[in-house]
Amino acid sequence: MELTRPLAVILLVAACVAPWGILLGTNALRDDPPRAWRADRCTRHCHDHGCRHDPVLPDALSGDDGLFGLTIDALYRAGRLTGLDAATGYGVANLVLFCVVWPGGMLALLAVGLFQRVRLRALRRRR
Repeated sequence: MELTRPLAVILLVAACVAPWGILLGTNALRDDPPRAWRADRCTRHCHDHGCRHDPVLPDALSGDDGLFGLTIDALYRAGRLTGLDAATGYGVANLVLFCVVWPGGMLALLAVGLFQRVRLRALRRRR
């Protein structure tokens, strides 16, 4: 199958829509995450009140001084720039970064790659 401009647009739209469809479908099929603390795995309780489990990941990733802690600190700092209270500002920064900026950047890279392929194919045909 030849990658044409219309096909590239269709693939880009599918890449924008498919994750939301998968997310909504998964949420419709599954119950809410358990809220009670469980000793064998993390639940919503760990997210809301801190995790009392022995860490599985190294401190460089999951510790307060590691990547996780640095990310949370950066989100709180970014949230303060909104002028909202700490919790609301953190939530806004979290949503903006992980639901708008990061996916938007990935989709932009996908679009660039798709349309570069279309253009390269057209240039090869001209030779």
